[in-house]
Amino acid sequence: MKHRSHGPADGSEPEEPAPHHRYSFEDGARLLRSELALPELSPGEAFRIVPFMKLTLARPDSVLFRAGGPGSQFLVMLMSGDAVVEGCSSGGKDWMVLRTLAPGSLFGEMGAMDSMARSVVVRATSATCLATLDEDGLIRLTAHDPVLACTLLRAILAHMTRRLRAANNKIETLNEINQALRAEWHAEIRSDLAARARLSVLMKLEGQLAASGNDSRPSVRKLA
Repeated sequence: MKHRSHGPADGSEPEEPAPHHRYSFEDGARLLRSELALPELSPGEAFRIVPFMKLTLARPDSVLFRAGGPGSQFLVMLMSGDAVVEGCSSGGKDWMVLRTLAPGSLFGEMGAMDSMARSVVVRATSATCLATLDEDGLIRLTAHDPVLACTLLRAILAHMTRRLRAANNKIETLNEINQALRAEWHAEIRSDLAARARLSVLMKLEGQLAASGNDSRPSVRKLA
């Protein structure tokens, strides 16, 4: 696989020279068709795609993708190391980890599809090696083997569909949790109101008993 070590996938932070890593086409093909990536590809198809990918090395805490950056990379696969995808809350102040990335994980393909600016940050949590299929590599792949390029696009669409379905499942789970919490909250409110009503009745009874006791107490007259 082609090698370069001059920074992260989108060039957001220049990197110092990193130790050279050697990965064979077999290594790249094995990860490319793993369950985290594109399992729809056959071993032969993956092996023919990886020569068009470029290797990038990044140090720990490097920003691999920066929010607002252009979606110029077509596909990025983590070859080694670990990274996290961070998103900003609706208030725009707090960042949170959306998912973790392990070797074989893909990212960047959705932004490349619609050419919109990146909406998340991808940060390396250890020394990482990335394999990138950029626009130039995709053009060369398409010119060299159009059928293989179409096969790759179908596999990427399948990958994106799995991610969207997983996101929908998470939304449904969160909605169920929210509904359960709301039901519990309303039950607690009803229980609290009932307890207050019982307490009010008891206090009224106690007041009535106290008044009744005062009225029935015998009067004492002093003898002259």
